[in-house]
Amino acid sequence: MASCNNTSTKNADGAQDTLTTVGEHVDHAINKVDQAADDAVAKAEADYNKAKADLDDAIAKGDKKAEETARKALADAETAWNKTKEAVKNASEKVSDGVNNAVEATKDAAKATGEAIENTAEKAGTAVKNTGEKAVEDVKDAGKKAEKKIDNVKEAMKK
Repeated sequence: MASCNNTSTKNADGAQDTLTTVGEHVDHAINKVDQAADDAVAKAEADYNKAKADLDDAIAKGDKKAEETARKALADAETAWNKTKEAVKNASEKVSDGVNNAVEATKDAAKATGEAIENTAEKAGTAVKNTGEKAVEDVKDAGKKAEKKIDNVKEAMKK
């Protein structure tokens, strides 16, 4: 599986940062699952190959009892190998489903966050607009009052 988060966790000094992203945790978990799966398949395959070599050796020696035991061991090893491959496939599908679900949940959360930010920005814009309109009205009122005082002063100067 490909890594879904390649962000660095080194700080400016090049030292390891203590903060780890969720994506890094997911990457680490996926890598551990991949490694465990690879190890399990490799071991099952090695056991199968060893059982096959033991069977070939028993046949070459002509030892019927060893051949019978080796054939059973080979059949068991093949069954185990096939079950391991199937289990790894199922686990891989579950991990993939889990990652896809996490991605969808993250998208939903991001969308909700974006909508909340948008609503907040809209409310802030409305508040600024209302405040601006109020300020314009206040300036107009102040202008009218100043004009009235100037008129009063003019009238007083005429007398």
